Amino acid sequence: MDNPAVGNLVQIFLVIVTVAGLGVALANGKKDRATAMSLAVDDRRAADERADSDRREATAAIEDERAFLREQAQLQMQLDHALKIVQTAENYPRGDFTMMKHWGLSIRSSVIVLGKDLVPQAWSVFIDREHQWEVLQDDVLQEINDLAIFTARTLNCPSCYHVHRIL
Repeated sequence: MDNPAVGNLVQIFLVIVTVAGLGVALANGKKDRATAMSLAVDDRRAADERADSDRREATAAIEDERAFLREQAQLQMQLDHALKIVQTAENYPRGDFTMMKHWGLSIRSSVIVLGKDLVPQAWSVFIDREHQWEVLQDDVLQEINDLAIFTARTLNCPSCYHVHRIL
């Protein structure tokens, strides 16, 4: 390296290599930053999707719980009114008009709560008054007993916890 021209050439070469190395390093850094930002955006999007999915699952579970509890309350109310009708029917007052009015009102209110779909014969006797109690008494009591048994079995369903969707 005694020749200054060769030394200058070596220095120029080293400067060019250094500048090229810096250019490559800057390009790689820019690419790495872009890749890192892309990964961060993808991670954030995946986290948001997981959170939304978890929220949807939790909402569905809450709705299922509400439907189950609503059905259980409805079934319990049906059973209570069916048993009330049976108990009231057993105590049919004979001859006391005031007691007969009270007796009829008690049964009518329970029949209205149960509805025409669940107890059509009782409905025809106590609401529509198409038939007399004395004529359909056995049929109405059988209908109410069947409803009470079906409702009790549904309440005590061995495979519960699920919604029967019969209401």
